[in-house]
Amino acid sequence: MTTSRHHHYLSQCYLKGFTDGGSKNSKLTVLDLAEKRHFETIPRNVGGNRDFNRIEIEGIDPEIVEKRLSAFESDAARALRVVDETSNFEGVERDAILQLIALQAVRTPSHREHFRKFHEEIANKVMGLTLATKERWESQMQQMKDNGQAVNEDLSYEEMLDFYTRGEYQINLAREYHIDLEFSGVDAILPYLHDRKWMVFKATKESGPFITSDNPVSLTWNDPESVPPIYRSSPGHGMAGTQLCFAVSKNTLLLGEFEGRQGAFDASIDFVAMINAQVAINSRRQIYAPRLQFPLWTKDEGVQDGRYLLNKK
Repeated sequence: MTTSRHHHYLSQCYLKGFTDGGSKNSKLTVLDLAEKRHFETIPRNVGGNRDFNRIEIEGIDPEIVEKRLSAFESDAARALRVVDETSNFEGVERDAILQLIALQAVRTPSHREHFRKFHEEIANKVMGLTLATKERWESQMQQMKDNGQAVNEDLSYEEMLDFYTRGEYQINLAREYHIDLEFSGVDAILPYLHDRKWMVFKATKESGPFITSDNPVSLTWNDPESVPPIYRSSPGHGMAGTQLCFAVSKNTLLLGEFEGRQGAFDASIDFVAMINAQVAINSRRQIYAPRLQFPLWTKDEGVQDGRYLLNKK
């Protein structure tokens, strides 16, 4: 039996909506903002990591998460197509796309690295407190032995302190732990997505295409200046005064607000350019578009196109 090892955190059925031809085998223009370059490829070759969804627990199919996500993506693909063609965002299509948004909001390599660093910071602080004095270290070791935990008695306090001080280590989390956190996150986010009022914006030939990125769910404040500075960089999914943008395809964008309107609207070139700028800011490294010439709003030069991002210093 063939086992899949290359798992997509960005679904191919989603990315194909941003290709020029609209299929999985159509070319996608990729802007790599870290390397200031662009190239063309097919959706299969981006938005994936080796074993991203793999489970390694005895007695459990290692492909169970990948298989269930693949089954869901069939429903999501149909929903994306219907909303893209009709601008009608309700019923089973609405449910499937909101589920997809929740998944994409929490299931990216950058989110996993964020949680890993958070746990690493906590572990380092605990280790620092434990190693503050030799007496405290020995007390902790004795407590572990009293509780029946294995202790390496050949490792001295001085050796452990030197290891900690050098910092030549990295604390990692099990992939299964990440996956459990992600699905818990989906359950937490989804009710707030259903509570938002959603507008569907359609790009025109004159306005140009919407783009997406390796971090495709963009959550921002409607009026950041009214928010205390300490909170401006971290709007929450359940917070009033926020808007969530998610490009369904190069032609269609969803914008959800708790206090907003509902319905379908044509998107002007200025609107598309501002949304694309927001997508670019929200990206981690890569932007995906049908072509390099997509509208992009810039503070100093007004509407430019994708080449501006590659030339910007």
